[in-house]
Amino acid sequence: MGQAFKFTLRILKNTKGFISSMVIMPVIMIVLVSMTLAYSDVPVVGYIGEKAPNIANVKMMKLEADERDYFLGLSQGTVVVKTDKEGNILQYYSSISHNPLISMIENSNPMGEAFDERPKLSYSVGIIFFKLLTAAGLLATVLISEKRNGIILRVRNSKIKLGSYILGKSLAILFVYGIASLLILLFYKFAGFDLGKSDIFQLGILFIVTLFLSTGLYIFLSALMKNEGYIWIVSTGIIFPLGLFSGMLFPMEHMANWMKLVAQISPLYYLQSSVISGRIEVIPMLAMSVVSLALAVCGMRLISKQE
Repeated sequence: MGQAFKFTLRILKNTKGFISSMVIMPVIMIVLVSMTLAYSDVPVVGYIGEKAPNIANVKMMKLEADERDYFLGLSQGTVVVKTDKEGNILQYYSSISHNPLISMIENSNPMGEAFDERPKLSYSVGIIFFKLLTAAGLLATVLISEKRNGIILRVRNSKIKLGSYILGKSLAILFVYGIASLLILLFYKFAGFDLGKSDIFQLGILFIVTLFLSTGLYIFLSALMKNEGYIWIVSTGIIFPLGLFSGMLFPMEHMANWMKLVAQISPLYYLQSSVISGRIEVIPMLAMSVVSLALAVCGMRLISKQE
């Protein structure tokens, strides 16, 4: 197992761009997704005048008078206000009648300073969970390739235990993803993300559990498949849609009931729920971990029987 771990780690280290992509790309994804979803979570109101009104929990956007109708048509349901030199609201313009934003603005408490929203963990953590849940796809492609090239058969006929060999490769790949996860956690911490009810320690536990679930699933899939391309079909064609149903990018409250039912079979649902609630879903996590372990053992046995 130790030799398989070291050799696999050396191959990954010498693969150009692999290590940096494990850290740089996830951080870029976090930033882009957080910036995108931040604008969908807080209403944007246009104002015409010299000074923006001092209103909490609303992003203000300065407009020229001739831009009013275009802005209202482009952003359905928003409001444009006309202000005086002190920022007091003189008039409201809206593309819909009884716009709830108007009452929200009128009843809002003024702020002492400009609205400055911290990026939220919930904006991007679903994407990271998806990446970690599919992390062992790399392991599966390696095992499938080695089955086809006869390496697994040679290992099985040698003094090396096949289980130890596969476990060593698994640990090497998970070690790299573990380091990447640690750096992502540090980025969340020092970039000032709003962690809500969760914390960095809890998030680290969930990252580790996700990697464990990924390992069992993909070892089993590598035993069933003969073509590496099918692994990416599973990742993008099955796991990613399940993630969407699980609230990975869109709040589940706005989803159809059948989507909510589908989410119940997805590990990403319970991972995301644990972050939002601030309480780890212990029973589902234990159940999924037992299933992952069973899949890993079953997969290694199937591989050992293959010619």
